[in-house]
Formats: sequence, C-alpha cells, structure tokens
Amino acid sequence: MAEDFQWDTSDGRPELALITNHGYAGVQIPVGGAADTGGQNFYVNSLAVALERLGYRVTIVARGGFPFFESERMRQGQELLSDYVRYLYVPGGGGEFIRKEDIAITLDEEVEWLDDWIRAEAKTRGCEPWEVFEIVNTHYWDAAVMGMRLVERWRADRAMVLLQELLEGVVPDEALARVRADRHYSGLGESMPYVAGRLLVDATGNAVGLPADRAREAFAAWAKARAISESDAGEVGDRVEELTASLSPALGLVGAAKVLGTAVLSAWDPVGERVEAAFGVVDRHVWTPHSLGALKEENFRDKEPDVVRPLKFCERRAHERAVCHATGLFAATSEEIAERLHTQFDVPVESMFYFPPCVDRELFRPHSDEELVPVYDYLSEKSGVSVDKLKSGKIVFETSRMDRTKRKDLLLAAFARVAAQVDDCYLFIGGGPESSPLFAELKKQQEADPLLKARACLLAFIPEEHLAPLFSMADVFASASEMEGFGMSACQAAGCGVAVVLSDLIPFGVQYAADAAILFEAGDESALAAGIVDLLTDDDGRRTRAMKLAEITRGLDWEAVSRDFLDYLRRAGLEVAPGKES
Repeated sequence: MAEDFQWDTSDGRPELALITNHGYAGVQIPVGGAADTGGQNFYVNSLAVALERLGYRVTIVARGGFPFFESERMRQGQELLSDYVRYLYVPGGGGEFIRKEDIAITLDEEVEWLDDWIRAEAKTRGCEPWEVFEIVNTHYWDAAVMGMRLVERWRADRAMVLLQELLEGVVPDEALARVRADRHYSGLGESMPYVAGRLLVDATGNAVGLPADRAREAFAAWAKARAISESDAGEVGDRVEELTASLSPALGLVGAAKVLGTAVLSAWDPVGERVEAAFGVVDRHVWTPHSLGALKEENFRDKEPDVVRPLKFCERRAHERAVCHATGLFAATSEEIAERLHTQFDVPVESMFYFPPCVDRELFRPHSDEELVPVYDYLSEKSGVSVDKLKSGKIVFETSRMDRTKRKDLLLAAFARVAAQVDDCYLFIGGGPESSPLFAELKKQQEADPLLKARACLLAFIPEEHLAPLFSMADVFASASEMEGFGMSACQAAGCGVAVVLSDLIPFGVQYAADAAILFEAGDESALAAGIVDLLTDDDGRRTRAMKLAEITRGLDWEAVSRDFLDYLRRAGLEVAPGKES
C-alpha cells in the first residue's frame, strides 16, 4: 500500500476519473476468487492503462473502508496501479464487504466523502470541483448513482451563484445563507425556479392573501428593485398573471412560487444562456452500465422466487432509470445494452458510444512452453494429477466469480458426460472463496461423482500470475453463464487463441463469434456436453475455430477504442483536453 505517495500533477497531464464501486476493485484483482469481482474490474483497469498511454493521469475510485480479499490489510488511502494510474478508496457503509445488490446503503456516505475530497483537491489546485477531472466515467449502476449525485451537488453550487446574482439586495442575506447551507440536501440544482420564487414571496410579498396575489406582488417588488424596464416587466408580469390565474388551488404557494421563479428567471436570463452555461460546465458524467437490470430480469423470468429475490431487480431498475434521465452520455459494452438504453430508458442513439471490452494483448496471448511450466505445476498441485498426464491430455477451463448465475453446477454436470466419452480430459473451474456455501455445494457435487472427483478440480481463487497463462494453455474455454453483460472471460480466452463453448446468453459469443464459437441454449446440459466433446475430439476443427476467434479479437484494441471514445465525447460537447505526450 502506498497511502502517502505524492501525486505530482506538475507535468500537466489532464486527469480523468473512473468510478467502479462494488466488489474488490483494486490493483490486484482476485478474479474468480472474490465476490462481485471479475470482468468489469479488468475492463476498468485496462481502460485506465490505455488512457495513461494516451497521455492522461487517471484516478480509479472504489469503495474502501473494509479489508482486502483474504487479507487483514484495509482498503484505504491511495494505491498506484502504474505510473499515472492510482486507486482512491472511498469509505462508506461500515467496515465489511457488501454485495452489489445491497450496495445502495453505502452511496450517501461515499458521495459526501468523495465530494469533500474532490473539493479539497480543487482548493489545492485553485480550480472548481468539477474542473479537477476532464470526465467522470462510472461503471455499473452503483457508481453511476455516485456520478449522478456528484453532478447534482455541483449543479447546486452553480444554482446558488445564480440565485445570489438574481436575488441579492432583494432577499435578505440570512435567507440566502440558509439556502446555501442546505443546497446539497434540498435539490437546489433541480428546483432553482421554485426556491427563487419562494424566497421572493417570503421576502417581498404580504404574509397573507391568495398565493397568486402574493406572487404577483413579489414580482412587482423584484422588478422595481432590479430596475427592469416597464415594457419588460409588463410582459413578464402578464405571464405571471396568466399562469397564476390557472393554478390549481390545491397547489397553493408551491405552484405560485414556481410560476414566480420561472418568470423572474426569464426576465433576468431571457434565452437561458446564463443558466445553460452555469449548469453545462459541471456535467462531465459518462455512464458505462456493463449490464442492465432490464436484461438480467428477463433472463431470470422462469426462475423460482428464492433465486430471483436476492437480485433486487425492481430496485436496480429504479436506480438505472433515474441515472438515464439525469445523464447525457453513455458507453454501451454490448448491442443488447445499447438497445435497452434506447428502447426502455429513452436514451438517444447519438448519446451512446459503443465500447465493448477489449483484450490486453500483453496478457491474453498464446504463451510459450517455458511460460506454462509454473502453471502446469500449479494445476498438478491443486488436482493431484501429474504434470505429464495434464500435458498429454486435454484441458477445459472456466473462471468467474462464485455466483449461481454463472451455472458452474451445470458445467460440472455436463463435464461428467464429457469425461465418460473422452479419455484424459480435465476440467478446472476458478472461483471462490472456498468458504462460500455455493463452493461447498459444487465441491459436494464433484466428490459425489467418481469421474468428476478424478478429473474435475475447483481451483477457488487463481493467483494473478497464473491467470492469463491458464487461459492460454486450455484446449477449450466453456461457460454456462446465464447473466453476462458481455462475457469478458470468453473474449480473453479467444484472445489467447482458445476455442470456446458458450451459452447463448453471453453477448460476446452471440454478437462477435457466432460462427467461431460453439453456442448452446442456456441451461441445456446435454448441448453443453456435446459442444465440449466436439472440440476435444476434433483437433483440426478446434484449431480452426481458435484461429478465427483470435482474429476476431484483434479489432478489440484498448488504446485505439479509448482514443475513439475521447473523440466521441469531444464531438458530443465535452471539452476533454488532449493527452500530454510523454
């Protein structure tokens, strides 16, 4: 941990922020071992390094305040991923890990802490909080809520400046001071017209009388104090008369204050230039969902309530809808996500950039025999099978977080069929921790079948140094997952030149590799087994598919797509400074 390192910004590199909040996001990713930790974390870390290569300095924000996976070391302070990429661990929600479906309880504390931290950074640099980062790119819905709330707070700051200019000298200073103190809790950035009208009514109108009469009187007092020309005041005053006359009595002073505030703003800023300019500069939020509750819920519509209930789809969809309505720019990692953003959440197509997971070619590539020596030793130690037998046999591999939606149980059942037909084949499944109830169930399933006990191995957490070589050494990568935003592990296997068997709910296989992968209907054990057998018994066919998959992934280059992403944001109106060449 490098909590006290100095983040030297004197080199002039523009700064970007990525927020990936849940799970064990960090410099070391316990892929396949830690809950809620996997493909998205690879995506964010790889994106950050690609942006670094393009000349940026990147801060990755993740939840902290609790220990790292299988460690007593606390997630706190800051930690360097590379020379110009750091992790910032944000406390909130207590000192324990919280699964992503329950993470909403942490967000208020995290947003307040992060906003305070950004403000301190801004003060040190002599800039506004929203000027610290060129963009704030959030990943998954919980991080998106944080990004949305930061923008709300910064809008409230700008709204307060506008109110001060609009009402100073008319509304008492102490009344404005009260609004300033409560601006982050009152939704000032979204309710400025109402707040302005209510302050004016309370300061300049009679305390009694009909709300409409009080609003008209307050407008006249403001127009006089601001020396608004008689013609302009008359025109806007007529509008106040018209709107207040049609107010429902049930709305009372709320409706009258909103009408009054809107009228005052239109007189002060006739075409909305001041307000647009003030609010436009603070919104630098771009959301990358990675998956959507609307898609996942559909995949689980035939499941039993006790399976669906813990996933909290209703709550998740509500959060996602709120984010979509409050956010202007998006990055979709799959065509399905882009479609649902557009059709269910009314996100304009032009507001989305297509940014699928790419492949880190320094990691996920074919490995030499020499590089694979320690991996064979590792697998032999874990399985009890000799290195020679592993080398002469065929290896099927899967890794993902330990979650029922990954259907590792189905993969084990299918492999029992495979092992009965194909000699000297072995299955290795990554994912943990070993203390989880699901791991215990899978272990029991494996030990109950003599073939599985002899030829299948649950690896639990895979050390990072073995992960990419393990992908490379496999003959087949197989996934029965029923809940994937993209299928990054499948894409990484393809980048290593490995043939894949995938469920038809994994977007990578369906959208990119339908002709190269073997796809089966999710939940179909016999089809999964048949696909694995086909690849294990047809060496030429397996190699042909693997070569096609490797070619497909060559177009998924992190640095090239990251550059296109930043160019898209500039075309969309964000002023993203060019990276500084090293």
